[in-house]
This record gives sequence, structure tokens and C-alpha cells, in this order.
Amino acid sequence: MTEASATTLPDFLKANEIGRLTVDDRRLIVRQALLILEQNYALLPFKAARYGINPVQRLRLMQARLGRPGDQEPEWRFHAELVDIFNSLRDLHTRYVLPRPFSDAVARLPFLLKEFTEDGRRRYLVGRRIANEPELPHDTFRFGVEITHWNGVPIERAVERHAERFPGANPEARHARAVERFTVRSLGFGPPPDEDWVTVRYLHDGQPQSVNLIWDVSSIVPESADLGGQLETPLAYDVEGMRIARTRTRLFAPEFLAAEESGEPVDPGPEGVTVSPEMATVFEARRVTAGGRVFGHLRIRSFSLPPSGIEGFVREFIRLLGELPQDGLVVDIRGNPGGAIVASELCLQALTAKAIEPEPAQFTATLLNLRICRANDIMASWLPSMEQALETGAPYSAAIPFTPAELLAQVPQSYFGPIVLLTDARCYSAADIFAAGFQDNRIGLVLGVDGNTGAGGGNVWRTANLLGSLPAADDFPFRPLPGGADLSFVIRRLLRVGPNAGTPLEDYGVIPDERHVTTRKDITNSDADLMTTAATLLGKGVPRRLDAELSEVNSELTVTFGVLGIDRADVIVDGRPRVTVDLGGNPAPVPVPGAGTPHTVRIEGYDGQALVAVRTFVRTATGLQLRTTF
Repeated sequence: MTEASATTLPDFLKANEIGRLTVDDRRLIVRQALLILEQNYALLPFKAARYGINPVQRLRLMQARLGRPGDQEPEWRFHAELVDIFNSLRDLHTRYVLPRPFSDAVARLPFLLKEFTEDGRRRYLVGRRIANEPELPHDTFRFGVEITHWNGVPIERAVERHAERFPGANPEARHARAVERFTVRSLGFGPPPDEDWVTVRYLHDGQPQSVNLIWDVSSIVPESADLGGQLETPLAYDVEGMRIARTRTRLFAPEFLAAEESGEPVDPGPEGVTVSPEMATVFEARRVTAGGRVFGHLRIRSFSLPPSGIEGFVREFIRLLGELPQDGLVVDIRGNPGGAIVASELCLQALTAKAIEPEPAQFTATLLNLRICRANDIMASWLPSMEQALETGAPYSAAIPFTPAELLAQVPQSYFGPIVLLTDARCYSAADIFAAGFQDNRIGLVLGVDGNTGAGGGNVWRTANLLGSLPAADDFPFRPLPGGADLSFVIRRLLRVGPNAGTPLEDYGVIPDERHVTTRKDITNSDADLMTTAATLLGKGVPRRLDAELSEVNSELTVTFGVLGIDRADVIVDGRPRVTVDLGGNPAPVPVPGAGTPHTVRIEGYDGQALVAVRTFVRTATGLQLRTTF
């Protein structure tokens, strides 16, 4: 992503007045939106029933107005109505994106807004300023001061009003996005700020002060910020959130983007772990001391794939797990807007001994979706049920997971200690899938700073996907949209598994097992109170180890164990159980009868009846070697 020089909001609007679309352009956009919602969108009946809306009828009314003779309504009203129709779905996957230059523009102020709770009410601080930018021409407005009013409106009410514009699936999600995007706003997904500048009232040493700040607009040219149009990699992400996250990184932490471009890693600091440069914007790993414990903190900022793809993503995740303390781990997906579904589920598998059950996905049963399934081999698994659904009147295809069992089987368990997952209401889509899988497969406790995740449960397609979906069709129904406008939508919805089997993830999200309310100290001192809460939850878990060494001498296989928190192990040779070992006191080397010259040796560790640890050895040219990576 590259950024052009910034200009003020008034100058940007003056130079880029809306009014470039012809009537035919508008008709095309509305026709394509109708086609997608009626024939491709997987959640239309669900959303219409849940929110009492009829977006299809609203689009038909727009279409009828566009067919009348005479002058058309101003173009800004056309865009505003389309945005409102799509926002009524309360689905951050399914959006209308304005044409250029608005699609690539971001209005921003030179700080982030940070929220905490004190004395039972929400309060707001000035967050980090833009890197390398000179201080504002004011002596006291800086990081950590508390904001009380926004253009004369109490700040809490101003945030609430901003939240009313967002299509989040629950009140927590809408509020969290309003805070995150209060001072960094994409112009491609909604109207620009109403005001040219804002007057901010804040407290300095307990005394009220004020400062006037002008909105700037930067033209952001998306590169890796926008995920591509390939059908082979199923994606699930907050379309606007992905752009905003990348923009915030460029504005407030450009060193991580510089690492991606230069190949030179970012210095992680004394307690940090160095992250591969190509994934500098994805992972952050550090050692934390809190609550009398030392544990690992591994943040996944998105599931966006690096150039090395899914394999590179999962391998880096596994490597970082090995670099962190082994007696407790906090996996942190706060603010994660999603990305590649398969990458998220393969990372889950690295955290548990049990084979995870991936979340299945369904098409809505329509003739156009059936044609798409027939035309693309990668959708062959859904085809029989799509054929049958159209014969029987069933609303959906069968629910089939994206992540195959044979691929999950190639991921070694890479962490054995207790694990806590951190979530918030900005987690979305692939991050929702990760959180749901973590909870449904009982990997550990979920600790939320909000009462729910963002509640996104869908595989996202954009116009680019549709344009490549029916390559040989004579009556091809899809068209490129004019001026760089775009439509995104959910082509397949996802369902939960385990104790929540069959329930939709969309709109309902993941409710945490425990809740932590963000404090002032969390904002000013690197999540200090949050990490103390996480340490307490880690203390409820059981530290574990399963170390095993294999020896092959004179055609006899022996196993030497070193364990913690495991009382029994089964040794399985080429798929057949060969010996069960009681592990109290770490026994002497154990012979494995009838092993022969095996290709694979799997050692399963149990605590009581629960499978808690797995090690797998695979034969190579140099003998049986422990599988340590994907």
C-alpha cells in the first residue's frame, strides 16, 4: 500500500465532487446488487427475518426510479441510499464501496481514540500519535490526556452517534468499531465527516482545555490491504476493517510495513520474539510477567496471507509458539478483521492434541449458485447437495468444511501448556471462526474485553470473484462496476460445531467464558491489568510436557519419555496400537513389541481419559524424525 500526500477534507471534497456516473452506470450497479442479493447472498432470508428488512424491494424501487424520464436525483443521494441498503443487513462482509477516488480515501485526525471504563462509565484517552509527525501546535494535547467533549457533545454520546452509522451485528460490535474508526474513517463505505474541523475538549492536570483539529484526507492505494479475487483460497474478513487496519498501521506503526518491504525484521525489544519480516504486520510475540507468572503473549493481528501462503503462515505461528514460555500462553486476536479461513483453522490444530472439527459452510440453493458450483471443481463437494436442494426446495446446500481432515492431520501439536484466548468486539469473520473453533473444540478459556465478538460467519466474495466464476457461460450475468465501485457479499455461511453444532456464527458470535473490563492502566501501560487477569486464568490450567525419544537398535524400537501432567501414553505404530505405558515417575526406556520398521509412530498422552498431548514421528532418510512443523 502506498500513500499519497494528504490534503484537507474541504480541499479533497472540492476537487473530487461526486457526479461522474451516468444514468446507465447507476442502473448497472443496482442491477448487479439485485442479482447478488437474490441469487448469491447466503444470508438474505436470515437477515430479512432477524431485522425485519427488505433490501431487495428497496433496490427494485431504486431501479424503477432510474427508469423514469427526466432529471435524476443527485449522485450523492444514490450512493447514500445504496450504502444504507447494504448497511441495513448489519453484515460487515456485505458492503457497497463507492467509486474512486472515494474508495481509496481515508479521512483522519492525528491520533487514535482509546476507551476504558472507570467508576462504572466509559471514558476516553488520546491514543498514539502518528509516527514521525511533529507535535500538534499545543502544549498539552498529547498521548494519555482524557477527552471529555467532541464539538460540544459529550464524548460518550458522540461515540454512540457515530456507532449508529455502522452495520455491526450486535451493539458491542457497532460500538467497538465506532471507537476504532472515530479518528480514521474510510470514505469508500460511507459519508465523509460532517465537519471540516473538530473542537476537542480534554483534561490536562484536571483542568479543561480545548484544541481545534482539521480533518486530513489521504489517498491510499490498496495493495496487500485488499485480499484478492481468487476462488481457491476461501476468505472471511471485514471488508472495511481490513483497509482501516492497514491504514492505521501505515499511519501509526509504519516500521512494520517497512519490514515487509525491506525484509529486515523489526526489533522486538528485550521481552519480544523476532517475527519474520514478511509477517511483521500479522504476528507479535513477547514474554509477559504478570500475576506472579511468566507466560507467552502471541498476537494475531489478521489472517492475511504472506507471499509464502498458508504454509508460511502456519509455519511461522508454530515457530513462534516454540520461542515462547511453555507453561502458559495468551493468544490474542483483538481487532483481528479476518482473512484466510484455512489458515485460522490450521493454527487452531497446532494448539490441541485432539483432531479439531472445522466449521462447515453452506451455499444458499439458487440456480445461479448451482451454475457456479458446476463450473468450478473446487466447489465439487457442494454440488450433489446443491442439485438435491433445488429439487426438494431446501434453502441451503449441505454444510461442508473448507479445511480438509488430511490437511489438519499434517499440523503437529506445538503447544502443551494452558492457553487463554483474548477477544473483543472487533474480532471478525476468520477471527470469529478461530474463536468459535477454540471454544467449540474446548482448547481453553476465552477471555473477552467485550461481551461478544464481531459475529461474522461468512465466506466473502467480491465483484472480482464473480467475474471469474463462470468462465464459459454464454449468458454471463456479471459485469464490472463503473468507476472502481465494488460489491462484496457472503457467498457461503458458516455453522458452529461441537456443543454449538448447527447454529450460525453470523450475528451471534462468540460469547467469552470470562470478561475483563478495560482500565486506564491497560491503555497507558501495555494491557497491564488485562494480562494479570489472563495470568489468573492460566493458573487454572495444567502445565504439561510430552517429550519422547525413539531408538532403533537391532530392529527393536524403544521409547524414552519425559512428561509433566500426563499419566499414560499409547504408542501407535503405522495406525495400530502397540503398547500402553503408565508414566508415573518417568519410566525407563520402553520397548515397543512388533514395531518392525515403521513409517509413522504416533504417541498419545492422556490425563485420565482425556487425550491432552500428541507427538508424531515420521520416517525420513535419516530415520524416524519428530514432526515439528507443517
